[in-house]
Order: sequence, then structure tokens, then C-alpha cells
Amino acid sequence: MQYPVYYMWNFKPDEKLETPGLSCIKHNTQFYTKYTILGPQDIEPLLTPELRDLWDKIPHWVIKADLGRLLYIYHHGGIYLDVDCSLRRRLPVVENEVILFVEHVLPSVQMLGPRECKDPDNVVRIANFAFGTAIPQHPFLKLVIDECVHRLQSLNQVTVSQSDILWVCGPDVITSIYHKTKKERDDICLLDKTYLTHLRYGSWRT
Repeated sequence: MQYPVYYMWNFKPDEKLETPGLSCIKHNTQFYTKYTILGPQDIEPLLTPELRDLWDKIPHWVIKADLGRLLYIYHHGGIYLDVDCSLRRRLPVVENEVILFVEHVLPSVQMLGPRECKDPDNVVRIANFAFGTAIPQHPFLKLVIDECVHRLQSLNQVTVSQSDILWVCGPDVITSIYHKTKKERDDICLLDKTYLTHLRYGSWRT
């Protein structure tokens, strides 16, 4: 199966760099030849009036990128990868499942940020730099988006810390929803780290 693969770039205001990770994108075409690099212009048509108001108030571009990738895959299906994700092998063929990846396993939940859920299961962190689904409007992704919206509505929109950014629409959202719902769902394909390498070129943290 040829999943369409989506990457993102140009969410950082006044971005001066060309898309990094082109070597990863080229490498990944040996597994999936069809890919698209998304920008903010691809996300904005997906915003409902309620989301539009919230979107315009988002205080950091990384939060927009995190929410934008969820919205796009929810509406269109396909696989999202950060531009610095290098696939090691083809993904399994699924029909009604969402595909998630284990990012890492923490020694203790006490290593998590102040807002992040400290449930013992949450030591298993789910990546938001790679995920996907063969079908649009997968209900799991809707739950993740709804949680992002809930967290955004509770966020101080004036100043945000790095831990706020990671919490509000970052990996803690998809991790928390996975662990809250995994016993009730049979439509999640959770893959281990043997499927891809995240090279972590990102430099948004200051």
C-alpha cells in the first residue's frame, strides 16, 4: 500500500532556512514515493470558525505546527513525518487503524513536566513526530484534537514556557489519549522504534 506521506515546513515566522532533512525525505521515497510538504496555507482551510478564533490566538508557531499536523491527517488520512524522520522499513498495511509510534520509555513519570500526566502507564511516550491512518476522520485523532483544543483554551495566551508548548498540543496529548483509551480500542497499531529514526534536527527550543 502506498500511503501518502506528509511533511511540514514554514510554520516558523520569517523562516530563512530551506527545508532541512531533504536527505531523509529522499531516503523515505524508497518506501513511499508520494509525498507533500505542507505549510500554513494547507491547514487554514481546515479551520472551523471556532478553531479559527483559537488558531489566531495561538502564542507560538510550534503549537500551530503540532495542531496543524493533527488536523491535516485527520481530514485527509496518510502518514505524517517530521522532515528529520528517516524510515527504516515499510509500515504495516492497516485498514481502519491509526498508526502510532513509541518515542521512548521513561524510567519514571517523575521525569515529566509539571502539567504532564503522571499516570504510571505514561512512561511509554507516544510520538507526535510520526503517526498516520489509512482512513480520514479517524475517531482517535478526533479525541487528540479535542484535547488539544481543551488545553489551548486553558492556556495563558500571553507567555508560554517550553513545557507549556510540549504539553498543550505536543506529545503529551497523543500519549495521554492513547493510555486513557487503549483498553477500549481495537483500532490502534502501535509500532516500536525499529520502524524509523528521528534525527532531531529541530532547534525551536531556546
